Amino acid sequence: MTDSSAHPVADGSALGGAHAAEARTRAFLAALERKDVAELERSLHPQATLTIALSLTGAPEAAGHFAGKAEVLGYLRGITEGMDRIAFTDVRVSATAAGDTTFVQTTGAFTTADGRPYNNVYVMRLDWREGLLAHVDEYGNPVTYTSVFGEPAA
Repeated sequence: MTDSSAHPVADGSALGGAHAAEARTRAFLAALERKDVAELERSLHPQATLTIALSLTGAPEAAGHFAGKAEVLGYLRGITEGMDRIAFTDVRVSATAAGDTTFVQTTGAFTTADGRPYNNVYVMRLDWREGLLAHVDEYGNPVTYTSVFGEPAA
C-alpha cells in the first residue's frame, strides 16, 4: 500500500487520496458503532450538513436536514442513544481519486434501545473537506424505518 499522505487533496488536507478517504469513512462508521460521540464530533467539519434524502411518506422532499456541526452531532447522538447496538455489515466503500467524496453501501444490523431488531440498508455519500466530514447524504429504506418506528405524525 502506498503512503496516501503523499497525495494531498485539492483542499490541502494532509490525508489525501482515495485510500485515506476510505480510512476516514471506515473510522467514522466505527465511531458510530462504538457510540463514540467525542470521536464523531472530532470528525465533523464546523459547517457540516447531513440530509436524510428519502421521505418517510413518499413525498419528494427529504425526511430531514441538519445544518452545522451542532445539529449534525445532535442527529448522530440521537442514533447512539436510541440504539442498544449499532453494527454495519457488508460494508463497501468507494472513494473518488482525490479523496474528497466517498460512497458507502452497507446493511445496518441495529437493535433499538428497547430490544427490537432494526435491519436497514444504506447508501451514503460523504463529502470531506480539510480531512473532516463536511456533508452526508443518507439513503435508507423508509419502509423498514416506519415498520420499526411507526409512521410520521401527520
